[in-house]
Amino acid sequence: MNPITLELLKFTVNKGFDLAAPTFTSLRQTVKKYGVKEQHFGITEDDPNQLLWVIQWPGNTNPGEVKPNSDAEFRQKVNALDINSKPESYHVPFRFEEEVKDALDAPLSEFAFVVLQESTKTDTIINSLHRTFSDCYYAKGFSGGSWGIASNNDRVCLYVLGWESRAHHTEYSKGPIFALEIDNLAPHFAPGSIGLFSKLKKESSS
Repeated sequence: MNPITLELLKFTVNKGFDLAAPTFTSLRQTVKKYGVKEQHFGITEDDPNQLLWVIQWPGNTNPGEVKPNSDAEFRQKVNALDINSKPESYHVPFRFEEEVKDALDAPLSEFAFVVLQESTKTDTIINSLHRTFSDCYYAKGFSGGSWGIASNNDRVCLYVLGWESRAHHTEYSKGPIFALEIDNLAPHFAPGSIGLFSKLKKESSS
């Protein structure tokens, strides 16, 4: 079991963006050269102009410090994939890749962002933050996953969750178990707290 740093990149793209576009394909090939064994990508269900790219960097690598021979050029090409040249990037360390495997390989992957207010002290609500994840195991159709705090923005908690279908998530989100911790956390939410859903494609290094 090997530790990873998951990088979630969120791009704004033109409607009808081709996942097989040469520029995007080239970038995926580049990260393989630097030890990435698995990556996932897809368009979000609720916004056809939003592309997600999930990179599992090996070890405790800081994605901002990944060193292709010309790291600045690589990141410049990543930025250019976004029509505004400003993709969002979140880096979340996990103890081992298996923590998020079931979520990323699920029929439907959810990336739930809990963005905390500046005044919130994370340690005072850490139990509610964790139960928001662990309570999912009571849900029918939940496939597994994990959560963590972004190393490049400690106001962002990212939940990587797998579902058998959107209907299973919807059913769970209407129940009392879901509402309990969300109600506890709601006073601490800042703008940007949102759930993104995508049927991801998986690409592995040979």
